[in-house]
Amino acid sequence: MKRGIHKGLAVVMTLMMLVICLVSAGCSGSTTASQETWGRADAKEIDINSKISGRVVQLNVKEGDTVKQGQLLAIIDQRDLLTKKAQAEANIKTLEAQQTQASYTTTMQSGTTQSALGQAQAAQQKAETSLRLAKADYERYASLLDSGAVSKQVYDQYRTNYEAAQAAYDQSGQAVDQANSTLMTTDVNKANEAAAAQKLEQAQAALQEIEVSLSETEIRAPFDGIITEKYIEEGSMISTGTPLVAVQDPTDNWVDVKVPETELSKYHLNQAVTLRARDGKTTVTGTITDISQKAEFATSRATSERGDDTDIISFNVKVQVNAAALRPGMRFQIVGDAS
Repeated sequence: MKRGIHKGLAVVMTLMMLVICLVSAGCSGSTTASQETWGRADAKEIDINSKISGRVVQLNVKEGDTVKQGQLLAIIDQRDLLTKKAQAEANIKTLEAQQTQASYTTTMQSGTTQSALGQAQAAQQKAETSLRLAKADYERYASLLDSGAVSKQVYDQYRTNYEAAQAAYDQSGQAVDQANSTLMTTDVNKANEAAAAQKLEQAQAALQEIEVSLSETEIRAPFDGIITEKYIEEGSMISTGTPLVAVQDPTDNWVDVKVPETELSKYHLNQAVTLRARDGKTTVTGTITDISQKAEFATSRATSERGDDTDIISFNVKVQVNAAALRPGMRFQIVGDAS
């Protein structure tokens, strides 16, 4: 009899506890996540890679060092590039001299040729006028000879004049052709001048490329941060793209929380929340800056034992913290609104 009474009391107490839990859960309106909802901390961190190949002749940092933006982290051997730079500068001086000479030659020949062509054309016009007059006299005296009005001696004189005028005109035409040929040579000189200018531009571009590579031999910190990893040692030979060190920005960090779809309505953009680390002591505040639009994975799989028929999907909620106490990899849980 007593055993039955005790058993009944136990059942009643269990039912009361279940009711209390259900009421508490139903009445709760806070943003506190479930006990299984944890997030992992992360921070802005990049690998600093080399843009050129060569030997690392100086490495100024080690893991754990604090660096400032622009601080010199490493130096890659510059000797080959300095030699190439000197050769490029000497080549530019040579090409500049060639371009100056080509320009001078073009200017001089262009002036002389234009003057010669003008004189030849003027002489041709004069010879053409003399030829027309001589031809008219020749034809007139030829007609007079046929009618017997003049002697053959007079006719021969005007014929000779006509032939001489024709020869002079032909000669003036040759002079014009020669002047035009010389003018074509001037065009060739201009083409050579343009080619010299193009070669000079190419040489200057090559020098600029070498100077850029020289600037890349000095590896500098892109922002204030902490060296979290060192991949190479001083004296190492590296190729293009080889990472040297990793730099982390401790002032730019966040926590990615995987929130079940059943609790997602508690969170919204720009909401200030409080997070607590797994040690139960470290507490930070942050602002929700992103809620993913795409589900990541199932927080809880459907099981016949629980009577579930669907998975519970989670979404990533990013909480920007920017706190010195946060280190990448730490686990945090949202415990409520920041107030």
